[in-house]
Amino acid sequence: MTELTKEQLIYLLYASAYAEESTVTKSTVKSYLPSVWKGKAENIYDALQTQRLIKQTSKGRFLLEKESVEALVTNLANTNYKFDSVKGPKVLNILLACIKKAAESHPQIKPSEEMSFDQFKEQFQLLYFSERKQQSLQGVVAIRKREISKRFIDQNSISQQAFEKYFEMLKTKGEISVIEGREDQLIEWVE
Repeated sequence: MTELTKEQLIYLLYASAYAEESTVTKSTVKSYLPSVWKGKAENIYDALQTQRLIKQTSKGRFLLEKESVEALVTNLANTNYKFDSVKGPKVLNILLACIKKAAESHPQIKPSEEMSFDQFKEQFQLLYFSERKQQSLQGVVAIRKREISKRFIDQNSISQQAFEKYFEMLKTKGEISVIEGREDQLIEWVE
């Protein structure tokens, strides 16, 4: 699950609302942001692009990736954000309240509960060796960070930021070694 900050959530919400054929301009989204966030619009955009939720299509225009919808729905279910603009806040706030109620009854969307480093290490190690065993049966073992991180986040209640933090801790402690591949980082558990 991709965990978004309130700024990222609202940016993505406005981008989704004003997108035409899944694309929207940065200036359109920025114009709807609360004035206190307008100065941070470029940083918010960069963070969403880093998380692969949006993709630049041309100068000033970007595409909403299909993962952005999942991230939006999940994060809307967990937000306490309140709209305060004069552009219909009562309607938007009741919409968010309804979404939150619907999500609470939906078994797949749960509020994120961060795991400890020890839990992370144990779960990551299990996933790593499971993946390694499966790949070795096929003859080639190449554990890619992008694939294993996506699978880990999907299977566990952890944000992308927490995953990256704990992953760096594993590297620092010498538990794993990382080699830069052509398209991704390759991971090896140090035994």
